[in-house]
Amino acid sequence: MEGVEYRRADAHILKGVSWRVASGEHWSVLGPNGSGKTSLMMIATGYEPASRGDVFLIEGDIGEIVLPDVRKRIGFVSSQLTDIMVQHRPRVTGLETALSGRHASLGLYEKPSARAVRDAKRILAELGASHLAEVPFSKMSTGQRQICLIARCYMTRSRLVILDEPCAGLDLATREIVLRTLTEEIRRHPGTPQILVTHHPEEIVPGITHVLLLRGGEVVAQGEREKVLTKRNLERAYNVPLRVVHQDGRVWIVPRLQRQQHLPRISRMATDYRTQR
Repeated sequence: MEGVEYRRADAHILKGVSWRVASGEHWSVLGPNGSGKTSLMMIATGYEPASRGDVFLIEGDIGEIVLPDVRKRIGFVSSQLTDIMVQHRPRVTGLETALSGRHASLGLYEKPSARAVRDAKRILAELGASHLAEVPFSKMSTGQRQICLIARCYMTRSRLVILDEPCAGLDLATREIVLRTLTEEIRRHPGTPQILVTHHPEEIVPGITHVLLLRGGEVVAQGEREKVLTKRNLERAYNVPLRVVHQDGRVWIVPRLQRQQHLPRISRMATDYRTQR
């Protein structure tokens, strides 16, 4: 992406964003609510047109490639996809949801191979969701739907994976299962870029190599994670004085307006994550 601008009505959502993701790099797009993260992903994948600037996706300029074909090589999780499934595919089961990722479809339109079924069941098991295999999508909780769509994402034969706030709506334990799965997928497929979109720095697991930090549609910092996830940069992005805690390869932040008694709880959360690993 080069000099990408995005306007919607009177809102100037993205302001000259330039960003490049290479094979073998794993990124987090980080920033507070309203910083333009989801808009950036929608433009990157061709679901929204940029108002200005150039966008290159996998094999060419986004205005020149055959988008439906290219999207088959992108694993994508977003809240918009959840809404589509609830409205149009409510009876699709958890297993069918996962299997549909192999064909970049919503639901199944052909009999899956035995290998695909095994892979889908394995991924659901890794996500602690084997019990959802026969549950219709409409009967699942918000968190359960999210887990099945993450399984669908990892069933795609991807050249690029985008997880747009995959932990939204998940409880703490389920969130850590998702993040552990992300870590394992990075280990299994180190050459396939994985992009984690979040507004929580502590969700950036050690396998993430780079960070794009946004605020108000502008880039605060980008590059290697150690150089971006600094107290100075995080305070600029979140516009509040922060305490920053580095533990087990993750970064935990607490506004200094809160009492210091919150820090032991953060330490316990980090310890729980290490225990689960």
